[in-house]
Amino acid sequence: MRIIVFCTADLRLGSGSEVRARLIASGLKESGNEVCTVSLSVPSVFARKGIESFVPKPGESWGNVLDRAAGTFRPDFIYGITEACADAVVYVAGKRSCRIAFDLHGIGVVEIIELGPGYGPRLPRLYRSARWLSDVRRADIITVANPTLVKVASLIYGGVSSVIGMTDLAHFHPQGLKERIGADASRTQVLFAGNYFKWQGVDLLIDAIRILARDKEPFEFTLMGSVGRSSDALRKWRIELPSDLVHFVDSVDYDVAPAYYRGADVLVIPRPFMLSTHLAFPQKLVDYMASGRTIVATDLAPHKWALKSPRAGILCPPTARGLADGIRATKDSILRELLGTNARKVAVEKFSHLHQANRICGLFYETIQSGSPLTTSGSPQNANEAPFRHC
Repeated sequence: MRIIVFCTADLRLGSGSEVRARLIASGLKESGNEVCTVSLSVPSVFARKGIESFVPKPGESWGNVLDRAAGTFRPDFIYGITEACADAVVYVAGKRSCRIAFDLHGIGVVEIIELGPGYGPRLPRLYRSARWLSDVRRADIITVANPTLVKVASLIYGGVSSVIGMTDLAHFHPQGLKERIGADASRTQVLFAGNYFKWQGVDLLIDAIRILARDKEPFEFTLMGSVGRSSDALRKWRIELPSDLVHFVDSVDYDVAPAYYRGADVLVIPRPFMLSTHLAFPQKLVDYMASGRTIVATDLAPHKWALKSPRAGILCPPTARGLADGIRATKDSILRELLGTNARKVAVEKFSHLHQANRICGLFYETIQSGSPLTTSGSPQNANEAPFRHC
């Protein structure tokens, strides 16, 4: 089977959809398929794995680069990672007579509304997102990455398939080189890794740190990431928080992230309750689990789905006090060992990207073997009409 994996992001980055896109591409290739990616950039390992790649030329639209790739690669499927530029996927698939799949991670309209005006003009983004989500209806297959999103997507699109969470177990694992974090090895080292956007809950974590520092609890904190980080906020935190207990580190490459995770005793996910976080399943959650470290996460439905049974982490109320108490519980080193072992076990059983890629292959083969007609009549009625409205 020949599959184009399409993602409008830089697949060298180590967050969210970018990681999932590269895991899907790698897993599909290792499952015996021919794979091509269309993205902003790709990791160098793709060439060594035999994964073809197309990136936009200067000024080239996503629709045109996708059409260029499809004309050369001749795919059976174009697999859009998120709904971004779904109109281009539908058009090119119709033109090239191939099938469409999408992998949904959230509802863009909800995220745009909740995040507010600080992330660009909302009205154009809302319109664009709504049109893309409408175009997703043309897909032959829709996979959903988040357990709480499955029901919502089923109501909007009908039948969808859940492919929840994936991680590279050989990349994230408990053994191997450790990157030392913090300054005092006698303290329990707590690591947050991620961006500073509203849904990540960094403000909640900062408030929890204040409580634990006031109570003189034996923890040291490292916040790793620079995307969305305000220089004013960083300056304020450095003045207010004890410099020997709280450290700020810039983002690191995906390739070296596992060493930082192994260097921590506790990995924290402090997301607040929002509709967008209710419908999301953090990539770092399964990467944390595969790393075999203790996880403290706010008690949101997606986190609970992964960590509750068997107990593979500490769930706490999404408040500063709740998060502080959750972190406080990790002073028990025996508990940390148990939870880390359970987390790795669950990751191996549920979240291997190779296992998930095989499931996706099965869905693709079933669709082809069913003989159902292509649903990709995406060509514009007027030959002079620009087919890519938003890409």
